[in-house]
Amino acid sequence: NPGLQKYALDCVLNYKSKNMIAYKTNLQNLVDEKKFKDELTQFKITEDAKNIQPEDREHVVPIILRILYGKMTTKLGADKKGGGQARRSLVMRYLAGCNENELKIFIEMAFSHFKQFMTMKPKEILDSVSCNLDLKSIISPGKLHSVLNLFEVIREYFGGYMKDELLSQLFSVFYAVCSTVGSVLAQGDKVHVGYAKVMKNLRTLALSTLRKLFEQFDKYHWEKEELYVIFDTLLWPMIPKLHIEGIHSPTVLLKLLN
Repeated sequence: NPGLQKYALDCVLNYKSKNMIAYKTNLQNLVDEKKFKDELTQFKITEDAKNIQPEDREHVVPIILRILYGKMTTKLGADKKGGGQARRSLVMRYLAGCNENELKIFIEMAFSHFKQFMTMKPKEILDSVSCNLDLKSIISPGKLHSVLNLFEVIREYFGGYMKDELLSQLFSVFYAVCSTVGSVLAQGDKVHVGYAKVMKNLRTLALSTLRKLFEQFDKYHWEKEELYVIFDTLLWPMIPKLHIEGIHSPTVLLKLLN
């Protein structure tokens, strides 16, 4: 909400931090819907642009990231159909100017619901999700779908810039989603038929994402634990039906194996 963003920014600026006050107008323009796009063009975030002094970056950039994440996730009106995707692309291109530590901040912000898993090993994620699964309070399929979509966007725009350590942290979000979907489907008859169908669609989407990960990160060192989670949640449950489901046309799983 632009109005709430403005009030929140005013609260931050009222502290009159010497590291922030010089960028007051820039930050206000980023919050302002009418000035937002122009400010992205003029106020570059790259280190070589020197719009932000080196000693100020650690204070200013997290505020910018918070503003842009809010802009990216704000629902636009019906009269701006397709505007959400255009804005998301605009924000992502802008954030490509961040250094790796700043990208890490953005990833932790964007996937705050899964932050607890970012320091875990892949198998620990799977064990934690499956042991603590409660079908009465599971993350909604819509939320999981949104997380996978955002994961895809970040992979597409930032994946090539990330070192293995940050990639592993990003991938932990993917493993958490896969573990959630796999653990729900493993409950069998305890899950409502309609809900199970939605979860199976999410599993198919995750397989499609996995294929892109293998294609893009062919130099990435996949650990045994990562492959274990991938097989346990995505591959083994679907392979027994492959000879039936793949008769008429190649399935996502068949394309992945190919």
